Amino acid sequence: MSAEQEKITSSKSGVRPVMPNLSIRPMELKDLDAVVALEQEVFPDPWSKDSFQHELSGNECSSLFVALDGERVIGYSVHWCFDIEAHISNFAVDNNYRRQFIGSFLLGYIISDILRKKIYKIYLEVRSANEAAKNLYLRHGFEIDGTRPGYYIKDKDDAILMSLTLKEGL
Repeated sequence: MSAEQEKITSSKSGVRPVMPNLSIRPMELKDLDAVVALEQEVFPDPWSKDSFQHELSGNECSSLFVALDGERVIGYSVHWCFDIEAHISNFAVDNNYRRQFIGSFLLGYIISDILRKKIYKIYLEVRSANEAAKNLYLRHGFEIDGTRPGYYIKDKDDAILMSLTLKEGL
């Protein structure tokens, strides 16, 4: 068992958090200010509050989750599920909580949510300069499929295209 797997162990209720107060739940409107603040801290070209609000209330394909330390939002994710595939469109963990397996825990939760919907292929883009995120996805079995040059307009960074085919879908 890897060190990461030792941090996340099974229990009767499913997965035990890596921190005593860590939980994941669907994002709610009351979370928007904290999510937007985190988004602005983490990304050079952040989504707007309106974008998150649209995903929450106007996009039936969206699933949004927050990772909490007690009541504090320390991470979040947005993914879209279509008929046969899913796309992770936004994913972040508070800089102060990195390297504590929170991103891994949240990503595992997302993958489980996608599997429950009987979807077996997941896609995403990640900044070429974001080594930590690329490594997180690689550790979870994602593969690099290619690049999109200049995808991130503000800083002209390339996007690395990644995908994961889940075993149930083979």
